[in-house]
Amino acid sequence: MLASSIMGRHLYSLLLLLCTPLLIGHVVKKYRREYQDPMVSRRLGAHVPDQMHGCVWIHGCSLGEAKVGVELARVLIKHDASLHIFMTATTPSGLGVLSQSEFARHVFPWDFSWTWTRWLSKLRPRALIVIETELWPNLVAACHRSAVPVILANGRLSDQAVRGYQRFSWVSRPMWGQVSCALMQFERDAHRAQKLGVPAHAISEVGSIKLDQRVPQISRERANQISKWKRGHILVCLMSSHADDDALLVSWARQHLELRLLIVPRHPVRGSQIKTLADAQGLKASQVSGEIQEEAQILIGDTFGDMGAYLSESDIIVIGGSFSGKGGQNPIEPALMSKPLIAGPSMHNFQAISAGLEAAGALLRTDAEYLSASIFEAHVKADAMGQAASAWVEANRGSTELQVQAILAAITIP
Repeated sequence: MLASSIMGRHLYSLLLLLCTPLLIGHVVKKYRREYQDPMVSRRLGAHVPDQMHGCVWIHGCSLGEAKVGVELARVLIKHDASLHIFMTATTPSGLGVLSQSEFARHVFPWDFSWTWTRWLSKLRPRALIVIETELWPNLVAACHRSAVPVILANGRLSDQAVRGYQRFSWVSRPMWGQVSCALMQFERDAHRAQKLGVPAHAISEVGSIKLDQRVPQISRERANQISKWKRGHILVCLMSSHADDDALLVSWARQHLELRLLIVPRHPVRGSQIKTLADAQGLKASQVSGEIQEEAQILIGDTFGDMGAYLSESDIIVIGGSFSGKGGQNPIEPALMSKPLIAGPSMHNFQAISAGLEAAGALLRTDAEYLSASIFEAHVKADAMGQAASAWVEANRGSTELQVQAILAAITIP
């Protein structure tokens, strides 16, 4: 068993090496299109972190995971001020969150075994805490050899993710078997973790740290600006959208000229593309980053840090990523602000949370054909749905403290 697992990981490492030119091409194309530095040398492991022996290493891939990681780190420090936190992220948005924190940080490199040998000799961490799903075979194996506990915090696993791991079980199953502690969000996540190979004794069901987040801050200046443009119309907000979501809602807006549409793209750099899409359909659109025209039917929220203002002025929230097969984006912020929610067929990134909100009467699941009817229903039931949304989140808080206690227990030196 051990020999086959080592051979599987060697094959994985070889495939990773052969795919490196493709990885480089992908990040260069992706991040330069978004006017971001692809940081190729850092992803290749050319930069090693400074010595930080005995740190607690927390890794979160992108924006949402990085936010969870920072919150977790701050609560850990409150419980034990002697802890030294080192944080990594993969995407520019995740790294942007870390740059605003007080913790040491670094770009997370690709999963080459020789990289982790150098990193672990510099960090000698007391534990590696991975947020949600970011496990990598060579990293987990290196930690296992060095007796570094690997803790999966705020863990979540969709059916789609499980199928992906099972497809490559020759390398993923040994990896999951070396997880020291799996703090899974909900019962289904815990069951799926065991199915993938995590020992039953290592699994706990602890809820989601994202449900402990605060109500977003609201820029009154930005909120007033949107209110002035809205002029009393019903405002539908498509939040954290992807391209296919945009196309669907812009097409919907053509049929409902009496309403207003606010599109907040997941990547603000796409603001000009969305405006071009609206213009092509004969609709007037303005970008918040530019000059807002009062006669515009569509407003594009392409500025950073203004989600609170966008949500506060909206009457109905449509969850981005749910109509484009991307698994949906985080519905918790609008739920905290007592907004009625609408989601499309694809919500596997927040499967348990969206199911809980739906069962509470706070969220409507629909598809493109019935989108208009669902928006009308949400408008009629807005007050009741909004109150149900905030009440459900409030009733499911408390995960952060549970996970912190479990982590402290796992890293305590006997």
